[in-house]
Amino acid sequence: MKDLMELLVREIGVSPQQAQGGAALLFKAARDKLGAQQFGTLLGKVPGIESLISQAPAAGGLGKLFGGLAAAVGGGNTAILAELVGGFGKLGLTQEHAQRFVPVVLDYLRGRIGAQDAAVLEKTLRA
Repeated sequence: MKDLMELLVREIGVSPQQAQGGAALLFKAARDKLGAQQFGTLLGKVPGIESLISQAPAAGGLGKLFGGLAAAVGGGNTAILAELVGGFGKLGLTQEHAQRFVPVVLDYLRGRIGAQDAAVLEKTLRA
């Protein structure tokens, strides 16, 4: 996961802590939407993912970040979206940061789990 964190820091311009927290929030949202078994099947090849998820910040209040994150991950499950938005806000991430997280994480995963599994994950995050 260290290489993903470095990529997020470099590509988005966030701190290492923000990169870790933001990625953890996205993976947690995916696990919550997919269920633990399917999530494990898709992302079981990615070492350290469960450890990363355990470090996701708790949800907070909704702010102006909602629009950017909703555009980035779609408007599906409101409770999961609210948790994402609150967590990103707690990390001090802006709307622009939120919009850029999903594509960077998905591009990273395509090389680790394959394009087909990454597409399933993308569809899940955007649903």
